Amino acid sequence: MAINASDLQGKVFLVWCYNAQVMQREDLARVAAGLTVLFLPYAGVMTVLPLAFISYFSRSARMLSASFALLLLLRYALDYISLDLPLYVVSIAFILPTFAQVASKRFASLAGSLIYLMVAVALGYPAAILASTELFPEKVLFLTMLGGLSGAFLQHVSSEEDFTVPFGSCMVMWLFSFDYPLPELWRLLLIYTFALALGLGAYWAKAADVDAVLSEIIICILVILFGGISWFLLLLCFYLLGGGFTRFRYAEKVKLGVAQSRGGVRGYKNVFSNSLVALALAIGYGVYGTDLLLFAFLGAVGTANGDTLASEVGQTSRSKPVMITTLQPVDPGVDGGVTMLGEGAAFLGALAIGILAALVGLAGWQGIIAALVGGFLGTNFDSLLGATLQRGGQLTNSGVNLFATLFGGLVGGAVWEAFHLLGM
Repeated sequence: MAINASDLQGKVFLVWCYNAQVMQREDLARVAAGLTVLFLPYAGVMTVLPLAFISYFSRSARMLSASFALLLLLRYALDYISLDLPLYVVSIAFILPTFAQVASKRFASLAGSLIYLMVAVALGYPAAILASTELFPEKVLFLTMLGGLSGAFLQHVSSEEDFTVPFGSCMVMWLFSFDYPLPELWRLLLIYTFALALGLGAYWAKAADVDAVLSEIIICILVILFGGISWFLLLLCFYLLGGGFTRFRYAEKVKLGVAQSRGGVRGYKNVFSNSLVALALAIGYGVYGTDLLLFAFLGAVGTANGDTLASEVGQTSRSKPVMITTLQPVDPGVDGGVTMLGEGAAFLGALAIGILAALVGLAGWQGIIAALVGGFLGTNFDSLLGATLQRGGQLTNSGVNLFATLFGGLVGGAVWEAFHLLGM
């Protein structure tokens, strides 16, 4: 039987209208859940009652309402063990999966993330002030920006965003809600602008996807705030060299089957696995101020840079790789395979981090040694893990990178300890 074109168009239109109505009801339920943030300063944990009301009438908002209720109950329970989950942190977390998500959902991934971030700051700021009038503007801006970035990232990577976004972003903001001397408001805005510009540049250069961009912006902000711009310049050097050498003789790597996937575009797993140890060390330095953590940072970043260059340059070697554990020849791209070209690239990559650290005034010749030794040994430890635990399925490539940078950081710290004991 022939299908009438006008009937088909009418049915498509009706389906579209129905889906639009469903989406509108879901958005309204989210907005209603978000509006309960107005009850928090006055009702506290009793805000679970309007959340229960919303959950009863909207099935689509049940997980979100339950997550908000659990946050409030958690805050109430923590009071009994002398732990304070600030109400202003919870208030910001209420904004993210509601107003920010509704405002950004109809846009493309990058544009949507930027709109998400702007709404998070624009509405999270007054929500936090409403919950606590004693907050300094710098702290509110810092936490709303951090929460917005965390929420946008978690919304992208999680399949259960109604739980992970409020809980994950709340935990991240809580972690950094302690009293710490932040720069003046205009300097803070300058740091954010710098971080956003770098992230957008990496995306437009096709060096990172949206999730990686959000990850890099978070890392940039935190490293600059706790370590300083000089610390981040070392990480930036790694990002630039890593992105550049990923495309080094890329067509040849494709033919060999060892090229980075997606045309060399990096994802968030690559960013975090190579930068998480360095980030933790920068934060630790901001809190404790010991040079031990600086030298460990140099070793960790030296490892990340050395390993990336060893992989991307070493894969183009004309000589056949050998397994690091047996020295037997293996095919290019096999986990644990090393070449003399790759070892030379690792040496120079680690050395570049040490020299840059000296040029920006972070450390003297001792820092160069820490970056070189930590980075070179950390790169070979990466190959050792690849030959054993990664080939055996116990670790992924991201896990190998994380443990290798940790090892490089430990070596860098050991170098500082050795110089300290020798009075150097």
